Amino acid sequence: MKIEHSPELDALREELKPFSDLMAEKGVFTSESGLSYFSGYSYQYQYDWDLYFETLLQLYMGWDATYPKNGIKLFLDHQREDGFIARSVPSNAEHDNEHVKPFLAQTAMLIFDNTEEADWLLENNYFEKLQNYLDYWLINMDGSDTGLSDWMSAPHTGMDTQHERAGYWRDRVSKGVDLNCYLVLECEAFAALAHLLEKKDLADEYSGKADELKQRIRSMMWDEEDGFFYDLNARVLTAMKEQGVQDHEAVVFETEPFSRFAPWGSQLNRPWRKWGDATQRFRKGEPPFIRVKTAAGLMPLWAGVATQEQAERLVREHLLNEDEFWSTYPVAVMSRSEPTYAEQAYQMDTGCSWRGNVWIPVNHMLYHGLKRYGFDEKATRLAKKTTALVRQSGAREYFSAETGEGYGLDPFWGWTLLGHFFDFEDSNRSRENLQESAE
Repeated sequence: MKIEHSPELDALREELKPFSDLMAEKGVFTSESGLSYFSGYSYQYQYDWDLYFETLLQLYMGWDATYPKNGIKLFLDHQREDGFIARSVPSNAEHDNEHVKPFLAQTAMLIFDNTEEADWLLENNYFEKLQNYLDYWLINMDGSDTGLSDWMSAPHTGMDTQHERAGYWRDRVSKGVDLNCYLVLECEAFAALAHLLEKKDLADEYSGKADELKQRIRSMMWDEEDGFFYDLNARVLTAMKEQGVQDHEAVVFETEPFSRFAPWGSQLNRPWRKWGDATQRFRKGEPPFIRVKTAAGLMPLWAGVATQEQAERLVREHLLNEDEFWSTYPVAVMSRSEPTYAEQAYQMDTGCSWRGNVWIPVNHMLYHGLKRYGFDEKATRLAKKTTALVRQSGAREYFSAETGEGYGLDPFWGWTLLGHFFDFEDSNRSRENLQESAE
């Protein structure tokens, strides 16, 4: 994504200069190795997908690519021999077992799109490390050899409190739709980088991996009945692999494959039957869908994975459905139809609230997904509503999908500030389309 310079962008940057100054004052840190980097958090952690969206933010604000490059280098400098990289720098005990989310190659391509610089990846074997980190996702994190990778926990997804679909620390229960869509884009970005660095064989290989992964997501994670992409239960598929069986009735579980979540559901004093229903459906031959509707199931729009027909259903039946994702202040990151949809965290939750709330990076991905599939008018609506929300509620970490009230860190100088550029980007795209039509 290239950010085109224009007088309108200059004017917006001037208007947002107080936020840019806040970013520079509060968000620039120096690592133990001497590399300066940017973080939206005062406790100085650099997180994985935050790096991608913070890079976009810095580029929009007119900053150069020094901090984003250093951010990628810091992750790759912390790589183990097997390719694993903890998902935060510096790491901590909670993150040490969770591989960095697949956004590093995409961030490197974002840097290239706006600087035409890629040779820095040839320093210190960074390109080879990038390949090893991606292979760790594709190989080590596919515990069932299905060609789809696993999340370790809900916090690992970045959607911290979506325990219903991804569990707690080290549960490794979910083959996430979102994760595998990110991997499609990451393979494509790595292939593009390989092409730029004149490594044609690698470019062809990872382009092929992206295409194969798209097909698996479409065929294995799409539910025709609901018109939605669902995560798959990774432990069920691993059990089938280990026991060497294909017949669902023949799989033996020491405990019910979905029951680990039942105590959590009962502590909310809610009837929690989804997991028992899922077990029965599985025994009848259905894929082990984790039938929880969250924004993760909409990520095939962003990644270009959905067919046009699937995209039509995702958008019309779910994204724009006011009983699901199109909340008073869209987009809710969990469907309003879910029994645990809520604005505030529950007692058993870990991290920030990712249920009845709006998070700007999700809106960014869905805006681009709508544009990709030709829903231009809907994309414009989302862009305008997102910019209005951040202007109304200020520099907060996330927002209520019902009232628009800001929650979390205050002030927050990280990825939320991207929201100020949505309306500008959409208007700029509309002008470009008009010019192309006139020509």
